[in-house]
Amino acid sequence: MDTSGSNSLDRTPAIQDLTDEQWHLIVPLLPEMEDHGPRRGRPSIDIRCVVNSVLWVLHTGKPWHAMPERYAPYQTAHRYYLRWKNSGVLVNIAFALFDTDAMLARPVTRRSGPRTV
Repeated sequence: MDTSGSNSLDRTPAIQDLTDEQWHLIVPLLPEMEDHGPRRGRPSIDIRCVVNSVLWVLHTGKPWHAMPERYAPYQTAHRYYLRWKNSGVLVNIAFALFDTDAMLARPVTRRSGPRTV
C-alpha cells in the first residue's frame, strides 16, 4: 500500500520546481518581470509558475495538456513557451539553469499524437 500520499497510478516523472536561487538567477532574463507600472486588463499570471510549467513539459516530454493541475493552464504555458522560444528568452533560461540548451532540441507540440476522426 502506498502511504506516500501520491497517486500510485500517476506515472509522471517527479520534476523539481525552481528553487529560489534558480528563480532569482533567471528573473532578469524574463521581460515579463520588468516593472512597467500598474497593469490593466486581465489579472497577472504567476510567471514563476509558468516557467515551472514549461520546464515540466521540456523535462518530461509529455504533451502540454498532461501537465499536473499545480501548474499554469496548458494554453497559457504553451503561449509563453512559444513567445520565449521565438525571442531567445528560453535559450537564455536553459543556459542560465543548465549550462546547455539541449532540452530545447526535442520538438514540443500541443498534441500527444495523431488526431483520430
